[in-house]
Amino acid sequence: MSSLVPVRRAVGGRGASARALGAGWLLAAATGCGGAAPLLHPAQPLPPDTVSFGAGVSGQFASNDVEAAIDEGRVAAGGPLQDPATAQAYATGVLLNALVAPGISPWVSARVGLPSSTEAGLTYTGRTLRVDGRYVVPVGAEWALSLGAGASAVLLDPDSTTLDSTNGEPTGQEAEFGLDASGWGADIPILLGYQPLDGFVDVWMGARTGFEHISGDLQSQVDDSASATFDAEGNRLWAGLLVGFSLGIPPLWLRFELAGTYHHLWGEVTSRGPEPVPPFGDVSADGWSLAPSGAILGKF
Repeated sequence: MSSLVPVRRAVGGRGASARALGAGWLLAAATGCGGAAPLLHPAQPLPPDTVSFGAGVSGQFASNDVEAAIDEGRVAAGGPLQDPATAQAYATGVLLNALVAPGISPWVSARVGLPSSTEAGLTYTGRTLRVDGRYVVPVGAEWALSLGAGASAVLLDPDSTTLDSTNGEPTGQEAEFGLDASGWGADIPILLGYQPLDGFVDVWMGARTGFEHISGDLQSQVDDSASATFDAEGNRLWAGLLVGFSLGIPPLWLRFELAGTYHHLWGEVTSRGPEPVPPFGDVSADGWSLAPSGAILGKF
């Protein structure tokens, strides 16, 4: 596909754990589609027949060029798509916002230890539902190498903007900005972890790469009196590095993780009918994000 723009455009025991998990689900119900999908688990696996439950918060902070392109898209969403440059800025901003997903999200997870140094988990972040499995290779008494794979379902809802159609100033009138879309993703994390003090402290670092595809509906104003629905499709190939640590006393642990990720995305927006809309063009963009996250977990 042709490039539209570079990214410049473009201690309480089981009761406390249950309360934390419930709070996470309440956050999930009240939060939008932004945020990251952190791992928040060490390299060492859970012992067989052991389960963990956790809830927390994750953030996704995009680089300035990504944020600038999203802001340009919001400005374009505030009025009719009168020329190709406005239509292209709108398509780029929408797809960057949907695929890079800057913002804050809840993080809720459950994991179970399985025989033969394996583990499985289920994680919800408000934007994705991820299931994963991994195999762990011990490296000496205190080190371990974790090899994992995950699959995700993606669900997106549009938000709105209050930008004026001519100069970008707030007017109080909302215009839709975002995709009503669904999709899927897959990722491969590799972790190296250090566990001194018999599991009271964990430190891990690693690399993670993945792919994501979304498709859905995009509604926009095509002139001063009419709107239309368009077909939108986007893909994201990403890779990054992460570090994390965990500390606690059974049955509760605090965990923190920081990930830096490079994103390459491409996609397109197409018209369904004969509306007089300038061509959106193909979207191609690149950018970076930084994702800090933290959670409280219980093991039983």
